[in-house]
Amino acid sequence: MSTGTLGLIGAGRLASALVQGWVAADPACAERIFATDRVAGVAEALAAAHGIRTAADPAAVAASADLVILLVKPQDIATAAAAIGLALGDGACVASAAAGVELAGIRAALGTGAPLARFMPNIPVAVGGGVSAVCGDPAAVERLVPWLDAVGSAVAMDESMFDAATAISGSGPGLYAYVIEQFEAAARTLGFGPDEARRLAVDTFAGTGRYLAETGESPAALRERVTSPGGTTAAGLAQLEAHGLGAAVEAAAGAARDRGRELREGGA
Repeated sequence: MSTGTLGLIGAGRLASALVQGWVAADPACAERIFATDRVAGVAEALAAAHGIRTAADPAAVAASADLVILLVKPQDIATAAAAIGLALGDGACVASAAAGVELAGIRAALGTGAPLARFMPNIPVAVGGGVSAVCGDPAAVERLVPWLDAVGSAVAMDESMFDAATAISGSGPGLYAYVIEQFEAAARTLGFGPDEARRLAVDTFAGTGRYLAETGESPAALRERVTSPGGTTAAGLAQLEAHGLGAAVEAAAGAARDRGRELREGGA
């Protein structure tokens, strides 16, 4: 994790998830994190929960931080960026997690040449398992990535791929949760009680993901290795294929990507 100071403009749900993950990874980092929010009491509640510091306003955060992260709603990004532009210290970098707001627009609102990055985290950052798409100026990306790696992993990509990243990692937790929900329901249908069904579905999903992440084995290789001809897994896979799971997942990813484009372009 970076040893620099971090300023958060916005202390809502995403800020809470990130801070929870950072402090769990390194409790000492709390004293290096400053936050402010335009809604009274929000930053103070986050500080009370995790031991971070608060600042009076965005300019005060910008003056204190080596990296300032904009965690406001997309419609508020221009105002927030303008509020910190002139207050940034020498060598300070800026990052934004505002969905759909491209680097060019943020840079124009900042009104400075400060190094700028854009990233898109997902909710598992709260437990150290997040995945964040990242792009931007090298200096800002270099400063941001250690913070993101502390709560999961960062995947650098061209900004043109951010809508696609939304479909896989941004919306992914919700889509994956729906799949787990269906396995949980299936377990109930097979006769398990609610607690047993939840544990079997969630822990199997989590364990499989952990296994793939830690061994480096591909999902296809694992599937092939555990599927005996004529066995139980083969019978289940045949039904998933018959009911079009692959096509459904592809359609879901495409729909999420396309909706991201619509929102970025001002669609309702």
